[in-house]
Amino acid sequence: MDRPHHIVTGIYTAQPRLRAVRSRGAKVTLSDGRQYIDLMNGKGCITLGHHHPAVNSAIASHLRSGHASASCWSNQHEELANRIMGDVGMDNACLALYSTGTEACRAAVQVARLFTGRRLIASAGYHGWGDYWVAASHLLEANASGIIDFYFVPELLEQILERHRGDVAMVILSPDYVHLQPDTLQRLAIIASREGVLLCCDDVKQGYRSMRASRFPKTVGFHADLYTFAKGLANGQRLSCLIGRSDLMAWAKEFTYTAYFDTIPIVAALATLDYMANNDGYQRLVRCGAALAAEMRGIVRRSKLPIEIYGDGPMLQIVAATQVMDQALYANCAAAGLLLYEGDNQAVSLATADVFDELLQCFETGLAATSRQSGLIGPTSVSPRRRFQAAFNMIDGATDIIPAGQAIQWLEEER
Repeated sequence: MDRPHHIVTGIYTAQPRLRAVRSRGAKVTLSDGRQYIDLMNGKGCITLGHHHPAVNSAIASHLRSGHASASCWSNQHEELANRIMGDVGMDNACLALYSTGTEACRAAVQVARLFTGRRLIASAGYHGWGDYWVAASHLLEANASGIIDFYFVPELLEQILERHRGDVAMVILSPDYVHLQPDTLQRLAIIASREGVLLCCDDVKQGYRSMRASRFPKTVGFHADLYTFAKGLANGQRLSCLIGRSDLMAWAKEFTYTAYFDTIPIVAALATLDYMANNDGYQRLVRCGAALAAEMRGIVRRSKLPIEIYGDGPMLQIVAATQVMDQALYANCAAAGLLLYEGDNQAVSLATADVFDELLQCFETGLAATSRQSGLIGPTSVSPRRRFQAAFNMIDGATDIIPAGQAIQWLEEER
């Protein structure tokens, strides 16, 4: 998408030269003067809606009061830390705060290595950018940072742990509920537990979205040793944390940074979590996401376009039979007033319910424009290979509707 030539970071815009002017609730106003319904929602970090009054009011009041200081620990830090630990429900847990999910995941890796004296990390999912997570040259090969990807394939994780028995410090995975079945997550967790390897649930994306803290322990039947949270905490403010067993977390004592005591994200997080807890927020997100997916599927069926809607909760993915059709759909939905996160997850906020019917109309208009365009006739359905590629774009791993042998073959071909 469009960006100034001197900015290297990828920037998503509805069309070239448009810029964000303001935002409120479920809508973003761009420089063409139009309001667009936002399903990107800050790559999933906006759970209440843009500029939510509860969060804005809490931040403004905090700034006026002059309470606390960026130099020292505060009562607000204490309150938030205790709340997160209570939500997770681990016995004898400890917590450390950071700014981003990438930092929290990096801290998890360092904690595991210091605690175990081992270097290798078995990884599935996206844990942030940086040399830690660069793909290796070959499947099941460690990269230069000692990370080995298993792409959510249990058979690959078993091979890694058998081949490197005694050398793996931790298994880290980011749970997905769009392309993965609960049984697959449970099987992966059991494999790590059986082998006596530390397990980190990287819940930066899914945490504090469909319920307080993490769905993971209810899904697999027991707690991970470590958890990371970020996106659902503070409605877009920069905040993350690593929480886990106290004997592990003792190794994070010196992991600090300049903005460690910044109070604005803490205040935003307290306001966000208060609002979600007191207003049935998690259940409303789930209900809205499920209703949206069902209605969008109905619109797709009527359009007779080869498009699938994956997911039934606060996160969805829209996948067309071809990449050309995908690109046309994104452009046409933007023209109709609906902003989509291209190739990735669409994130529902509480404000989405306020524009539910309008969103569906924009989506239907975008589909109609797509069906009218020439050159899009091709496959009549989304193939298993196409879904595999879509899952990889969203979760950095393989969907489990593909048999393990086929998934491994395709993983090797995609490299």
